[in-house]
Amino acid sequence: MRITIVLGTVILALCLIGCSGEGDSSGAKRLVPTKASEIAGSPDYKFERTTKSGIQCYIRHLSPEVVASIPADSPDREYLTTGKEPCFVVPIRNDKIVKLSKEESAEIAAFMIEKMIESDPEYKRILGSGGRKQ
Repeated sequence: MRITIVLGTVILALCLIGCSGEGDSSGAKRLVPTKASEIAGSPDYKFERTTKSGIQCYIRHLSPEVVASIPADSPDREYLTTGKEPCFVVPIRNDKIVKLSKEESAEIAAFMIEKMIESDPEYKRILGSGGRKQ
């Protein structure tokens, strides 16, 4: 009887160890950490600003190759912005990565548009002339 209990306990422990693991079930490595403290402490992510609603925006710029390697079903896609300079934008409030409300999403979108305009001389030129191409 004791051997059965010990053997059952060992098998259960091995199953739990085998099933437990970090990351998603597909086994793909996450590019966006799941903890705010890891984002804030990472040299890959740069703090950009705190919005009016108190969200801290951390950004990680990405190469086109990295973007192409992110699977379509990856949870990292939630933070991905594409365009000329693709990046991850991770919103943090009260030391937690947060889901954004519609208003907060609009605030972050406005911030990203501002960054896009700042980094592209063509956008600056067009907007500086009232939106008319010269």
